[in-house]
Amino acid sequence: MKLWQKVFWGTFLLFEVLFNASSFYLIQHNFNQNLIREVDRGLTNQQLLTAQIENEWSYINNLNQLLNAAKEDAGDFLQHNASKYLKSFDPSSVFIDIKDDRDQTVFSNFSETIDGPRPELEVKNPADRKYIIRSIGRKSELFVAGMLTLSGRGFKLAYILDLTDIYADKNAQIRAFIKINIVITVVLAAGLYGLIWYLTRSVRMLTRSAQTIASGRYSHRVNVLSKDEIGLLSEQFNKMAEAIEEKVQALETAAGNRQRFIHYLTHELKTPLTSIIGYADLLRTTAFNEEVFYKSLHYIYSEGKRLESLAFKLMDLILVENIQPRMTVLDIRPIFEETAQLMRLQLEKAQVSLSMSVEAAKLPMESDLVQIMCTNLIDNSIKASNTGSGIGFRGYRTEDSRYVIEVQDEGIGIPEQDIPNVFEPFFTANPSRSQSNRGAGLGLAICSEIVRLHAGELDIQSRLNEGTVIRVILPGSYNSFTTCR
Repeated sequence: MKLWQKVFWGTFLLFEVLFNASSFYLIQHNFNQNLIREVDRGLTNQQLLTAQIENEWSYINNLNQLLNAAKEDAGDFLQHNASKYLKSFDPSSVFIDIKDDRDQTVFSNFSETIDGPRPELEVKNPADRKYIIRSIGRKSELFVAGMLTLSGRGFKLAYILDLTDIYADKNAQIRAFIKINIVITVVLAAGLYGLIWYLTRSVRMLTRSAQTIASGRYSHRVNVLSKDEIGLLSEQFNKMAEAIEEKVQALETAAGNRQRFIHYLTHELKTPLTSIIGYADLLRTTAFNEEVFYKSLHYIYSEGKRLESLAFKLMDLILVENIQPRMTVLDIRPIFEETAQLMRLQLEKAQVSLSMSVEAAKLPMESDLVQIMCTNLIDNSIKASNTGSGIGFRGYRTEDSRYVIEVQDEGIGIPEQDIPNVFEPFFTANPSRSQSNRGAGLGLAICSEIVRLHAGELDIQSRLNEGTVIRVILPGSYNSFTTCR
């Protein structure tokens, strides 16, 4: 059963149980109060009738004694005078029934036949009174009986009150309640159905959205329809979906990068190995020729160096990806100077000049990693530069107290569409050029990881055949500013 159906039936049944129980309780309570009031009235009236008859009999009996008149029989007195005591009551609803000590009727104006025993007449003391409510035909009658003593002779006087109207009122209230309850039930069911359906529409939308996202459509979001708890839940659900989408995209990107890395690595290993095996096989299967011998050895040596360089680059990349650098506040200028000195032979071999300017500053950094980064940046610029061109190697602070390491060359540049990919391992914007200068496409990937470890930023600007500027923006505090050139 769905949530809205549970809420509907729960609310509907709870209301019906409470409404019916409270209504029937009120009807029964009102009936009981009316019944108690009529019973009290019957007891009082029976007592008054008994006292009135006994007093009048006593008065008549005393008067006859004074006048020396004949003594009247009590039974005859009751037969002839009982009806006059009923004049003050409603003759349609109040009756009396008088029996002697042998349970023979002395007087009765009650016309209905009473079947069965009459326990209310079993009274022993003059102060005792018993009552019973008896159903006779379609009527309900109250019988209140007590002792009536006239000159030592005992009688039993039963006061009879018609209670049919009270029971009829109760039945009328029940019938009216049933009619009202039917109307309320229909209106309540329709109203609850519409209200609960409307209030739970956000839950249904949330459920459908969860199913949609579970099917793989991670970009799906829930429409927030209200500001209540369901609305807040929808907002949090959207945040969770956004986080899941980002994680999935990150995993897909990582999986794609890993697959691309394996592909590039396989290619980079296969090319020099093919050359090495080919020239080794040539030496093994052909007659000795000095020129061919030295040429083949040269290719085997150069391809072996290429594999060695590739292995070192991979070690650097693995080291950078797994390292947790211990930051130390150091002066940046010695790193610039050591990098320039380290790259001097490579610059001379490529006939490329290097101009360096650096604002001395103390930065929190891992000096070995920063030097590897600078070396790779300059190495990358040398490979992109033409003979006779220059490379600018600069370090300076920014207005927002950050430090920039900038390497600018006048080389071939990078196509605009390739710029976002140059930091991926083994990516080369110009494969033919990279093949000729033995580049494996790992330098900028290593630089990117080092910058990430230093919580810095990388900015690259390039134009084809005009050159490239790469800026590494590092956070840090600086306490001395001098410039050396």
